[in-house]
Amino acid sequence: MKLSNKFCIFLLTFLSLATSAQVKIGNNPNSINENSILEIETTSKGFLGPRVALNDLGLASPLTGTVPAGMLVFSSGGSVADGFYYWNGSKWIKISSSNDLKNTVIKTANANLLKTDAIVLASNDITLTLPEITAADNGLEINIKNNGNHKDLVTVIGFSGALIDGINSAILYRWAGKTFVAFEGNWVIKEKINRACNLMDVSETSSWTTLKEAIEFLEEHMMGATTIRLADSEFLLSETQVIDLPYPLTLQGLSYGHTSISASGGLENLPMFRCVSECYFKMLMFDGTTLTSYGTNPGEDAIRFVGQDTYHEIKDCTFDGFYNAILDSTNAELWLFECDISNCTGSGVLLHGNVPGVKLRVSETDFISCTKGINMEKGSNAVVQLTSGAYLNNNAGAYGVLYVPATFSFETMIITNNSWNNTGYFISGFDFTRSDGRDADAFIIANAGMESKNPHSKINVLNNASTTTVTTTGTWYKANWTNSNQYTCKFGVSNNKLTYLTSNSMDVVMNITGNVICTNTNKVFSVAVVKNGNPALRYGEITVKITSASYPYQWATNVYIPDAVAGDYYEVWITSTTDNDIYILQDVQWFTNTQ
Repeated sequence: MKLSNKFCIFLLTFLSLATSAQVKIGNNPNSINENSILEIETTSKGFLGPRVALNDLGLASPLTGTVPAGMLVFSSGGSVADGFYYWNGSKWIKISSSNDLKNTVIKTANANLLKTDAIVLASNDITLTLPEITAADNGLEINIKNNGNHKDLVTVIGFSGALIDGINSAILYRWAGKTFVAFEGNWVIKEKINRACNLMDVSETSSWTTLKEAIEFLEEHMMGATTIRLADSEFLLSETQVIDLPYPLTLQGLSYGHTSISASGGLENLPMFRCVSECYFKMLMFDGTTLTSYGTNPGEDAIRFVGQDTYHEIKDCTFDGFYNAILDSTNAELWLFECDISNCTGSGVLLHGNVPGVKLRVSETDFISCTKGINMEKGSNAVVQLTSGAYLNNNAGAYGVLYVPATFSFETMIITNNSWNNTGYFISGFDFTRSDGRDADAFIIANAGMESKNPHSKINVLNNASTTTVTTTGTWYKANWTNSNQYTCKFGVSNNKLTYLTSNSMDVVMNITGNVICTNTNKVFSVAVVKNGNPALRYGEITVKITSASYPYQWATNVYIPDAVAGDYYEVWITSTTDNDIYILQDVQWFTNTQ
């Protein structure tokens, strides 16, 4: 066949193929799917695509020029994971399946992560820096988990100031993991759980499984006021937990009556907690009965506050079976709200410190079967406020509130609206009859089971024979007598002299009755209460006409004196309308109260 004829046949064949635009390679070349432009059929061969080395998913390189979307390559030997990639018009997208193994790395020191570090298992106190990213990396995921111990803290930051959910860093505690997703040059956390900062949960499934682990973590990493929230279970303590931290710590249960802290072997002769720094306890049950004989020996206390100038609160807690439930051995300030304290061999609350200025405020707290409910044993310049509590003693030797004045003094003492079961002693140690007013500033009123300790007094004079002479008519003279008996609370009493002792200013109300005898007939006798020895300050002045000599005439007066202050004193003075009259105030009943 001539060459020209052969060329014509080839040309016609090529044009025919080009017109149909379908190519079949491999087995059965004459059978091709009508919808395919290229079909490859084989039972023993594979497809080998173009092989390149990709180093940056955001760059088309090593391809050049304008690369159309859909371009397919196999990357091998580049900085990205080997595999098939297609170009989506702006970056390379890896074609992968769920069976692809993600690159897993272990980090135990500070490190800069790579884009290929898909899963990072971290431990120790380290900082991990996420890789540099651009918008071309949108969707890139890096999973980081703290796989260390309870004291390890892993901090994750972005490269060169890139943010994570709008902030500079993310932290991971033990067993906590987060997925960081690249987006527009920054990072977002996938499936983020919003929670309060500095809240530590302690449970079998949390980053900290024991109270000790949580406190040890804070000793290394505390960055601000923190709450440790204990799960609905029992936490056994075999050693004293010392809280000496740079910021306030709150220990609390999930709800009232669901979380207990119990004594176990090893805690003998030791307290559960020793608080050097500021602490708050809420919704917890402290139980010393779980360890045989615990609570019978000194030192076996629930909480000891030993830090000077610190502040503490205890709320919605119960204490059972301790020597002392709470001991304040310095000048710490303690607020105790809505608690029950039971079966304490020593004291429910013991104040025993050398540093002046301890502060104790107790409200709506019950002390049940304690040897001493509140024991103010040692301290000075104390501020104490006890309100709305119940003191339920179980034997005749028990005390509700015990004040030991030989070793304890106060600046403020307010005890109001408490109750008692009439067993043992209620409020003991105060002596309001003292003329030096040592305890006169204690404000003790409206406590069921005892009288209110407002200033009040009673003076009785019977068959007095002492005379008082009115030398000059119209001049007032202090009446002379000797008391037969007297009772006083916060008043100093010395015969015809009543001294107001407390610094709490109140109004004074007096009811005075008596009889008077004159040695002469037809006299006009006047009597009044004189303040501070100044007869110009007379109260309750009355006049009695005496018609018969040596015959008793009754008299009575009611006196109201506002705003008494410490040191004010009151006396009964008399005068007459004529000179040199002699009077005997034979019988006097002088009752004084305040409001």
